Order: sequence, then structure tokens, then C-alpha cells
Amino acid sequence: MTTPTIKILRDFWQERARTLLVVIAIALGIAAFSAMMSSYAILTRELDHGYLATNPASAVIRMDAIDDDLIKTILADPSVSAAEPRRSISGQIKAGPFQWRNLVLFVVKDYANIQVNKLTPETGAWPPATGEILIERDAFQVAHAAVGDRVIVKTQNGTEQTLVISGGVHDVGQAQARMENIVYGYINVDTLAKLGEQPYLNELNILVAGDKFNEAHVRAVAGKVQTLIQARGHEVKRVDIPTPGKHPHSELMGILLLSMSAFGLFILLLSGILVVNLLTAIMASQVRQIGIMKAVGASRWQVCKIYLGEAALLGVAATVLAIPFGMIGSRILCRYLSYFLNFDINSFAVPVWVYLLVVLVGIITPLLAAAYPVWKGTRVPVRVAISDYNVSTNAFGAKSIDGLIARVGGNSRPFLISLRNSFRKRTRLVLTLLTLSAGGLSFMSALNVRASLINTLDHLFGARQFDLSVTFSSPQPIAKIDRAIQKTPGITSYEAWFVTEGAIDQSQTQSRSTDVHNNDVGEDTFTIIAFPADTKMLRSEITAGRGLQAGDTDAMVVNDALARRYPTMKVGNSINVRVGPTSTAWKIVGITREAFSPAIAYVPLNILQEYSGLTNSLRLILDRSDGDSIAAVKMALDKNLEQEGTRARGASGKADNRYAFDQHMVMIYVFLIITSVIVAGVGGLGLMTTMSVNVLERRRELGVLRAIGATPKMIGLIIVGEGVVIGLLSWVIAAALAWPVSRAVGDWIVGMLFRGGMDFVFDVRGLFIWLLVSIVFCAIATLLPAWRASRMTVRESLAYE
Repeated sequence: MTTPTIKILRDFWQERARTLLVVIAIALGIAAFSAMMSSYAILTRELDHGYLATNPASAVIRMDAIDDDLIKTILADPSVSAAEPRRSISGQIKAGPFQWRNLVLFVVKDYANIQVNKLTPETGAWPPATGEILIERDAFQVAHAAVGDRVIVKTQNGTEQTLVISGGVHDVGQAQARMENIVYGYINVDTLAKLGEQPYLNELNILVAGDKFNEAHVRAVAGKVQTLIQARGHEVKRVDIPTPGKHPHSELMGILLLSMSAFGLFILLLSGILVVNLLTAIMASQVRQIGIMKAVGASRWQVCKIYLGEAALLGVAATVLAIPFGMIGSRILCRYLSYFLNFDINSFAVPVWVYLLVVLVGIITPLLAAAYPVWKGTRVPVRVAISDYNVSTNAFGAKSIDGLIARVGGNSRPFLISLRNSFRKRTRLVLTLLTLSAGGLSFMSALNVRASLINTLDHLFGARQFDLSVTFSSPQPIAKIDRAIQKTPGITSYEAWFVTEGAIDQSQTQSRSTDVHNNDVGEDTFTIIAFPADTKMLRSEITAGRGLQAGDTDAMVVNDALARRYPTMKVGNSINVRVGPTSTAWKIVGITREAFSPAIAYVPLNILQEYSGLTNSLRLILDRSDGDSIAAVKMALDKNLEQEGTRARGASGKADNRYAFDQHMVMIYVFLIITSVIVAGVGGLGLMTTMSVNVLERRRELGVLRAIGATPKMIGLIIVGEGVVIGLLSWVIAAALAWPVSRAVGDWIVGMLFRGGMDFVFDVRGLFIWLLVSIVFCAIATLLPAWRASRMTVRESLAYE
């Protein structure tokens, strides 16, 4: 073992308590970074792997009834490797006394031979027999049912039928039932007929041959199939082309995990501050040793290598300690997110590149943190170093701020000493305040972002002045709907709306944003909502132009999500929009802000002449808006609509829709709180390290205080008081920065995940909570250094060199 190595180990052994604190702090950052990066690698791999194992459809063609001859003709094309018909219809389901829940039924022709969008049977029977229904595993808790239960199912065109839940399946490609607050069910064609629906299938899932992950190739094949279908006299209503090879939530989850990794790296960088404090203190106490080493021939670089070796050893020790905890944290996070996003993890194996990255970052970070203090500490001349008598050159009173502090009066001498001691080592104070303030900022930002997201949702749903929305699968006569509503108690007023889809006319697609493909097949569509120009059901937040007005003949208001998608959608511009086979010119008269909303355009109801007197969507204001009252109105309205010969496809209250949004925000809340706790932990360890070094440097002073009559209790109070003063200063800094930092963090996270903004609000509770936490936390963090200082005898303190 070389002499420099022996010195490194001896220094750490002599400062073992402080070294351990620094290693733990660095390990916290490395563990957080390791957990996030490992989770990113595992989850993105497993999500896409599980999704690809289902043979997801390259394209979904929605059309009229599909026959076997058409399937054979399509499969004769070598560019198509599989083609399977299905159907999805909306309905409602009720288990026992529970209220009706929105239902999507998927009809599969041959469960025993599914080749595209495969389902995984998990519990109960497979396949479902006639009169049976399978439930997606994540939807059981939405349906409030279990395998073996009897449920009542109804569709718009059929009658209520009792079905038996014969089993559960896993459908990887579906959005989470809990988030959408909807039930996914799976039946066969005979059960569809039993429900009163026509037993045909109208959705064609195709899988392309060749390069199925090439979107251009997929679109070309889908275009050929569309042309073939239309040539055989069938009507193609829509072609959907998902991103090839990617789960619908893959990008969202990847962004969230990369954001978490960025915060983990930030925590690791904060822990580097502790390395600076420790090495600065060690080198300050070893000025004579540095001088002697240089006097006997050591170069500055040779001395630097010793202390940089100590920094590297800190990184190695922290990395070894952190990797197991990072792997444990990764598994916990992966299990939570896989449950939350409803997919399975078959392997927790972490790629080698993650380990290499963690080791590299874990070692380089302490080295980078130590570089400047080591270079600065080793430049001391030999004469100055050898003549050093371990007396601080930082005399209190040399700065103007010292004079201000010195004028602070009072009868509590321990407090005055604590206050003045806090500012003696200003560089160390600044670094300690940085870690503690970061913890406070993280905590207050978590509360502020959460409050802002809730406030944003409050504004979003506050603009919706209705309590219940009802949708129909096809246009219904308003006169018939009106009679049903008049017979339904509990409804104060209603409006008949019309909801359809539109697309920019292909002659204008060159003006679209670059993230949207210019192709007739699988074109990007958006929702068009037609309502009375003087609607009382929607309070729009117009950010440019104006809202709809009575007498408008070609006016359109678009929300900000649609305006971002098409840059030419500016107030005053005319846009050709195709609704069905008809292309019409619309003038953009206004832009409305709608947070977390899909792309929507609003037009006056009277403009859609072809749907005059018809509606497919209702908005209702009720006497009472609690859950039981809404459920009662829904049941009564369904009954009255059936008497009029129609049936709603689905109905949802405002509370149901709000619940779905809240579920999407849970991951953000949890992530921010966990991050703030880890950052606060690093700050607490940093304070413990700082106070421990301060006690080490002031042992002679503490001995003098003991010699002139200070009791151990008073010594302890001085040390704890210094920690509390630092905690209060960190609170002031965090409180001053909380507003702009919280807003920036919130806009960054929401912008990446939802491509939108939020209505920022400052949660003042965070100030008071963190004030209390700062005082208590900093007092606890200084108890150990205070206890050690109070136990030193006068002889030990004065004999220290």
C-alpha cells in the first residue's frame, strides 16, 4: 500500500463520523439517480415488449359490415400479414345495487385464434360463452364486480340483459380503466345479438408484412387496403394508425421517468456540496501537513492527487452503498407504475449501460465538486503553511454584515453567540444554505404545483356549467329527447348539442405543424362541438378574438390545443374543414384556453343544417349535483328515453370526469413529494456535516467557554441555536424563491407531459409547514454535534491542535 493511500485512509478514519455522513448523502443522490434510470430502462422496455407481444394492429379501419370474402381478398395481398374483424360499442353496466357505469364492449369473432391485438386470459373461463362477459382486469374495481357475478348490460339499441362475468383478461393496449372511469368488457358475436344489436363486425385490424415499424410503409399498405375495400362497394368511415411499435402511454411514461432522473441527478449534485465542505475542513486542518509535503519535494499536483483520491474514494464508497438501495427503489417504483399503468413486468434485469452510467456519475460528481477547493487549498506557500498555528484568519467584524450582527442586542448570550458563529464561515454557510433551501424549495414547489393543478382543474370544470352529459351513438330527434326530459324529475334545464369530427381539408395540410403527417390515410382529426351561440352551459375563457355570437354563419372558435396543432388557425383566418364528405370554409373568430383538453373546435349549432332538429349530445343542469342525485336522474332519464324509443350510449357526471383527471395527476403528486423528502434528507445531512466541522474547528473556543463557566447545557444550546439560525435563513431563502421556482417547475412538468400550462396558485400553507419543519429538522440535525461538543472536557478542548 502506497504512502498516499495510507494517508487517505487515515484521514477518513480520523474523520469517520463526518465521512460517513457525506457518504450517506452522496449515496442518497446516487440511489435516487440509479432508481430513476433503472426504472426508465425497465419500464420502457417491458411496456413496449408486452405491447408488441400482443401483435398490435398496424392500422384500424372503421367501416360497414365486414364479410369473410372481404377478409380473404385482403389477405391475398402479400403486404398484409393478418386481418381480423372486431367491433366496439358503447353501453352501460350495473353490478348489484351499484349505479350504472359506462361500458365499452369489444366483440371478437374467434377468441381461440386471435392474431392481432391479442388478449391474455387471467382468471375464470376462456373464451366467453354466449351470455357471458369477460372484464379487463383493471376494470373490475370500476365495475364493483368479481368473476361469477351477474351484471346487467344495456346498449343503445338493445334491451337490458343479464350477463355472467365468466373471467378476467388483460388488454395491454387499452387506457387504464381506473383513469378513464370506464369498464371494458369482451363478448362473442352471439352475445351481441342477445343484447339486441345487429350481429356484425365493422372494425378491421390489419397487421402489415415487412417493416411494420415503418410508419410510411404502414400508411402505404393501409391506403392500398382502403382502396380495395372501397372498390368492393364498402364504405370506409375512418382509418386510425397508431405510432408503430409504441404503447400509447410509452412516450408519456418515458418523459415522466426522464424528469425523475433529472431530479435524481440534481440531488446527486447537491450532495457534492458536502464533499466541498468536508475536504475544505480537512485541508484547513492539515495546512502544516501540506506545507511539509511540499517542503520535502511533493509537487502541487502530487498533493492534489491525495485529496482528489479522497473525493474519488467518497464516490466509490457511496456508489457501492447506493446501488443496492437504488435497485430496491427501482423495483418498488416499477411495481407501482406497472400497476398504475396496468401492464406486467416479466424481468427486472437492468441493462449494463445503467450500471456503468451510475458508477461514472457517482465517481465523477465528488471529483468535480472537490476540484476547486483542492486546487485552492494546495496553493498555500510552504512558509505560510509551516508557520500556521491553526488560528483562523477569518476574524469576525471585518465585514459590514458582521457589524450589523454585532449590534443585535438581547439578554440571551448563547443566542447571540449562535447568531454570530453562523456567519463566521461564509462560504460554508452559503453551501449549507444551498442544500437546505433546495429541500424547502422542493417541498413548497410540490405543494404549489399540486395546488396549481387542482386550481387548473377547478377552472376547467368550473367553466362547464352543467352537471350531467349524455351521449347517443347516432343523431336523435330533439323533440323526442325533450319529451323524455320533461318527464324526468330533477332536471332544471338542458341544451341539445351536436358532437362530430372534422379534419383540415387536404389542400391545406402543408400548413400543419411538422409533428402531424401529411397523408390521406389515418389523417389527424379533431372534435367539433356545435352548441347554441348563447349557451349557458359553457363559460369559455377567450384569449384572442371573441366567442360565438347569434347570427354567425361561418364562425369557429378553437381551443389552444387545436391552435397549437395548426399554426394557421389564427383569429381572422379562414380554414377549410371537412366534416364527413363535405368541405366547408370556416372563419376563426376566437381562441379559447382549455387546460389538459384535446383539440376541439366550437361552432354555432344552427350552422350544421344537415343535423337540424337532431342531437347526439346533451348537457343538463340538475336540481342537486351529489352522486346519488345524479345516479337517480340517470336512471329515470334512461327509462323515459326508452319509452320514447331511444337509449343513451353513455352518461357521465362532472364528478366522474373530474375523478379521471385526478387519477392522471397522482403520479406527479407522488413524484414531487418523494423528491422533496430526498432533497430535504440531503440538506439535513449537509447541516450535520457543517455543524460537526464547525465544532471540530472551535474546540479551543468551546474549551475557553467551559473554562470561564459555561455549562455543557449552554454549549449544547449554542450549537443547536446555530443550526436553527441556519435553518431559519434557509427558510427565508426558500420562501423568497418559492413563487418563481414553483411556477417554473410546474410549467416545465405540465408542459412536457400535457403540452399545456396551468393556473398557478401559491399554497401559503407550505410556508408555515416548512418553517416548522426547518426549525425542528435543523435542531434535530445538530443534536449529535451539540452532544459531542457538550461532552468535551476543558483539558481535551485546550489541548487540541
